[in-house]
Amino acid sequence: MEFKKITNKNLWDVVNLQVKENQKKYIATNTVSLLEAYATQNENERVETFAVYEKDILVGFIMINFNVFNWDGAPRVARNNYCIWHFMIDQRYQGKGLGKKALNKLIDYIRTKPLGESEKIYLSYVPGNDWAEKLYKEAGFVSNGEKDGEEIVLVLDLGGENNDR
Repeated sequence: MEFKKITNKNLWDVVNLQVKENQKKYIATNTVSLLEAYATQNENERVETFAVYEKDILVGFIMINFNVFNWDGAPRVARNNYCIWHFMIDQRYQGKGLGKKALNKLIDYIRTKPLGESEKIYLSYVPGNDWAEKLYKEAGFVSNGEKDGEEIVLVLDLGGENNDR
């Protein structure tokens, strides 16, 4: 598995990736997420976007940020920590273990602290998205009791004290 930066070469292929119809209520489109990444970068915040490839086949899209907490109701854990902001595997490649593989690779990447020093990774998911909840909890994410709007926040401790649980 390989992560490649989003460029003009792969942008439209990433935009065209889709989740299953019954998953669309749980996740923003890749277009919306890329627009949010662009706007956030223009606010001098740290964001990275990646196309996910398995054996040279584009299978997904992920986006992370670091220390971005400039919105009303931002969870406390957002400060000085990484966020998995967008994570999706295209409907054609789901059910093959690629989500788990991509998530583990992403956690390993974040452990290298590419955007800054951090103790935690957090993410949020829409209640009812049982697949996402199961995937994230199997990777070691746990609830810290916070919400991001209506979404449930989960946190993975990268080591050291965990003051947000």
